Amino acid sequence: MEQNAWRAEAVVFDLDGTLADTFALVIASWNAAVREALGRVYSDEEVIARFGPTEMQMLRREVPAEMFPACAAQFLEHYEREHARVARVFEGVPELLERLRADDMPMGIMTGKGRDTADITLAALGWTELFAAVVTGDECGRPKPLPDGPLMVARQLGVQPKACAFVGDSPADMRAGKAAGMKTIYAAWHPVYADEVRKIGPDYVAKTPADVVQLLGLIP
Repeated sequence: MEQNAWRAEAVVFDLDGTLADTFALVIASWNAAVREALGRVYSDEEVIARFGPTEMQMLRREVPAEMFPACAAQFLEHYEREHARVARVFEGVPELLERLRADDMPMGIMTGKGRDTADITLAALGWTELFAAVVTGDECGRPKPLPDGPLMVARQLGVQPKACAFVGDSPADMRAGKAAGMKTIYAAWHPVYADEVRKIGPDYVAKTPADVVQLLGLIP
């Protein structure tokens, strides 16, 4: 981890793959929703390749229109029912968030998830009141890698984008943060996109959540 002379005034987090490991849950919920409608099971790689739009937008693109309501309901039912069993918080993230809360660091989330699944995850993890701003793919007209979402979070936090850090695990996160004029921190504890992210060149690399505290300038 490189030394950092910069101090953040706020931090914006991605959710899936950065704070919480929900990929397996999204994949299982996807297959529960489309297995009967499409007559097939998707591999992990096939589902991950569809990430970007909200889960409901993903479904709309794949299933016949007349089947969408039932598939959407099945997805959400499975996602909520299996959340406690399948999803987990990355090791070190609770301590990171508690440190930032104790330091009165403004925190926000910008996620490509839909509002429905984001709210399920935040409630299940006890984070509903933790973040001062939560922007999902439903509120953001143009998804990451465009900067609209991170900029919306910065406005809601009342902090200039250049004073914000964006912490994420994907190429879209890094590109969105850079386009918004924020410092980008790659959450390397979830290395699914590692090769692609390194080509983009994030401003900082955090090998563990604990590294983020120093990279935000909170430790001299």
